[in-house]
Amino acid sequence: MKSKLFKRLGVMSILVLAILIGSQGLWLRQQLEQEEQAFTSKLESTLQGMINFHALQGYSTPNPEKPDVATILMDETANEETDKDTSVELGRSEISTKKYMPDFALGKLIEASFADKSLEKEKFHLCIVDSLFQNNFPETEMIRAYCMRLLKNDNVIDSLYHGRVEEKFHLSSPSVIQVQLPLGTEKLYVFKAYFQLETFPFLRGMVYSIGISALAVILVAVFMLRLMWALQQQATHLQWRERAVSGMVHDLKSPLSYVYTLLDYLASKEQLPAMQQQLRNASTNVSKLTHKMEILLTLFRAKKKKIVMECASCNLAQKCRDLLSELEIIYQDKQAECKLSIPENLDIHVDPLYFEAALRNLLDNAFKYSDVCAKLEIKAIREQKQLHICITDSGKGIPQKEQRKIFQEFYRADNNSKGHGIGLAFTQQIVKAHKGRIRLESKLGKGSTFCIVLPEKVII
Repeated sequence: MKSKLFKRLGVMSILVLAILIGSQGLWLRQQLEQEEQAFTSKLESTLQGMINFHALQGYSTPNPEKPDVATILMDETANEETDKDTSVELGRSEISTKKYMPDFALGKLIEASFADKSLEKEKFHLCIVDSLFQNNFPETEMIRAYCMRLLKNDNVIDSLYHGRVEEKFHLSSPSVIQVQLPLGTEKLYVFKAYFQLETFPFLRGMVYSIGISALAVILVAVFMLRLMWALQQQATHLQWRERAVSGMVHDLKSPLSYVYTLLDYLASKEQLPAMQQQLRNASTNVSKLTHKMEILLTLFRAKKKKIVMECASCNLAQKCRDLLSELEIIYQDKQAECKLSIPENLDIHVDPLYFEAALRNLLDNAFKYSDVCAKLEIKAIREQKQLHICITDSGKGIPQKEQRKIFQEFYRADNNSKGHGIGLAFTQQIVKAHKGRIRLESKLGKGSTFCIVLPEKVII
């Protein structure tokens, strides 16, 4: 039982850790994809700006005083002279206003016009674009090698490679970032660039996030190991307790058999009928106790520790009277006043042995925790297709914060409480086995009421 439990816990722990690590891995992958997309967008934007700048320089009028500034001279022309003007035009373009152009942008059109002129005059060179890129792109340390190409009608007319010759990469590799930019207005020219990045280029900027994720996984693993260790200790303790109780119960069988035999012998020799009846009642109770111990040992030996019900007809009023007569003798000093409000013809279909044990526990607590001149009331009420069996005492009551805990096994409100905290837990287990429930109403200084609520089908 113990080994199976810990195997299941181990499998569950490994599964939880696997899910956690998998989720962290998925998150890391998404972050890396986002970083790669952002890096690709930055490459495209940077290269587009550098290409436009180079095209502008290639077509502009040189100015020795300002070598890094592109100067464009535009002569003012009258409207009537436009059709007669045969001079070289500065990027003239005709735009139709009769139809909507979704990709129209005047700035892009002007830049494309300059690119047309630079490409036409063969003043567009990849080496200059490469120089601009190396001097102005801030994250070149992330790039291991790259290749730039200029194509006209899908034919390569210029190309360059930056990196070690022996480390040339496959352009179609999934690890290569590709940037493609159309040039000019005629869509004849295309600029293509292929970038091979360093190994794990984006992980350097995510060290902090990765460290936190790894720390979270380690903390969860440590917590689960600590929890499994605590559960193992608790299981070992419970197993030891079960063996101890089982051994004590087994050892009590022989003394009880001797007491049972002695009581029968004394009852056969007794002359007074009243005393003889008391001895026989005592003998019957010892027999019941021996039978309960046999059931308890059977439960300990069973693989599934659950109550097996053997229901039979039982008169509730007579059963309560028998228990009260027995407990009144045990608690003679209480001078209890007991009131029984149960119909004489109320028969219920329950397990006689177990249900008697549940009633005995509740009545025994009612006597035990009541002061001298105790007042007890037992009543049965049929309400909303249910049977309510309520036992009310005049004891000191139970604090509100303790009421939810008293049905826990081995729980006691304080160290001075009588008993071992087993009776109410066992009583609740019996009631649940009968498809019922048990509820408590209690106020300090005014006593407590325990109600066993059973389904109406138990009534015969």
